[in-house]
Amino acid sequence: MPTQPVILVEGVSEQLARHRRQVLTNIAYQLEFTIPEKKEADIAARESISFVWKKNSTALSLDFKEQRDHIKRIFVNQAEVPIVFEKEHILIAPTYLKAGKNTVELEFIAGNLSLNRNEEYLYTLLVPDRARTIFPCFDQPDLKATFQLELTVPAEWKAVSNAPLDERGGWKVYPP
Repeated sequence: MPTQPVILVEGVSEQLARHRRQVLTNIAYQLEFTIPEKKEADIAARESISFVWKKNSTALSLDFKEQRDHIKRIFVNQAEVPIVFEKEHILIAPTYLKAGKNTVELEFIAGNLSLNRNEEYLYTLLVPDRARTIFPCFDQPDLKATFQLELTVPAEWKAVSNAPLDERGGWKVYPP
């Protein structure tokens, strides 16, 4: 295990990717996006990331290619922690983590760089290195993860999903 801190650069360096591969397993994302009718409006989002962490002295970094003001709140294992953001990375000090299973919850404004937002539709194609332009994540192909995605959209919209629909007071939620 490296004893020196990982040198942060914009993007995901080979050093960072190798380090995270050594210390992270069992990654799972739960993502919630509230899509407003107006394409210019911000997309409010919440996320919960669970993972198993191998204790070390290096800050855990989540990739997020957005501005610092898009990050609203961060909780680590149910305790709110300060927002530290450098070079497209949200940094979580190892003192907030525990050996074994951890959960990081975030409230944020989704990034627009990889969202194709039009008056009539919205879609995304997350080719390598693009997920981090929408939501905080470990954006490297050798860290496999499971995902649960919930979209809340205006009632008159349609969303494509392989899960059932839940209608809640003028909004549609996929899945319920």
